[in-house]
Amino acid sequence: MFRGFWGLKIVPGKTYSQTVDASFRLSNAALGATVVDELRTSVVLTVDDKSFVLCSLTPGAIEQQTLDIGLTEGEEITFETQGNNEVHLTGNFIADDMDSDYDSDEEESDEMDLSDLSPEELKELIDEGLIDPETLLEDMEDEDYDSDDAEADMRIREITEEDEEEMIEDLESEEEPVPVPVPEVKIKKQAKKAELKRKAEEEEAAKTKKPKAKKEEPKKVKEEVKEEPKKTKEEAKKEAKKAKSIELQGGVVAEVKKEGAGAGVKKGARVGMYYIGKLTTGKVFDQNTKGKPFWFRLGAGEVIKGWDIGIVGMKKGGERRLTIPAAMAYGKRGAPPDIPPNATLVFDIRLVEYK
Repeated sequence: MFRGFWGLKIVPGKTYSQTVDASFRLSNAALGATVVDELRTSVVLTVDDKSFVLCSLTPGAIEQQTLDIGLTEGEEITFETQGNNEVHLTGNFIADDMDSDYDSDEEESDEMDLSDLSPEELKELIDEGLIDPETLLEDMEDEDYDSDDAEADMRIREITEEDEEEMIEDLESEEEPVPVPVPEVKIKKQAKKAELKRKAEEEEAAKTKKPKAKKEEPKKVKEEVKEEPKKTKEEAKKEAKKAKSIELQGGVVAEVKKEGAGAGVKKGARVGMYYIGKLTTGKVFDQNTKGKPFWFRLGAGEVIKGWDIGIVGMKKGGERRLTIPAAMAYGKRGAPPDIPPNATLVFDIRLVEYK
């Protein structure tokens, strides 16, 4: 994805040095409108004290050359020519840093991948009439991913308040104790004692004492059994809401949704990712959730810094939610029109494969 035109006119005998402040791609080199002589002119690029000839142009033979060279933010570069003719370089600024091996299925379909939505998001779409609830299960069964790892195809669903209430109701129904009745033998003994007392006491006193013995015992039993379900509710809520969050360098927060299997990925490895990128408002600005994963080299600056930091240590099939502050994403400029300036980004990511 490109944004904005980039161009540079190189005059013979002069050098053009700069620190790249916004990533761009060279796409073409051409001789200027006025040709001084018929000799060859070469375009030389110096990056980190190493010089490379990008192309050589000869009037009447090769007057322009198509290029495909990406230069990323922070690199120290110098352009110059060897020869007597003026050369024009043109290209485009790159909208984001995800320019290596980028191949998303976003252009193939505008349909939303329902399997990646949380229960709250699905409910909101159903309430707005955007999803037919009768066909929702059928649609989600048809979804599949191009992955050899069966565990990687499982999605973790966040527990909603309704789920918590259902869990608590199940626990209460299983653990609700039945009130213990007063043993029949004990009642008979009490009745005999009451009959003996009736002879010595008045009828009213004997009648009053008998119901008291019946009422007090069941009350004590009920009071004892009420406390246990309350403790079970609190424990169930704590277990349901438990999540492992890690604060990383630069304020990046990684919430581990699923551990995955095998060894953790390290810097320098090539990783294949599925992801959904959202603003803190919940608006999705980019996603790749099926088909060919998005591949890049971890820690090489090919993606935003928050990804290079937040993916290290993930295992195959693992899932995380990365909350990335603006300084570790697109900074003050943002990436218009989808990402505003100083935007905090939220990515739900899955490590499909790594090499």
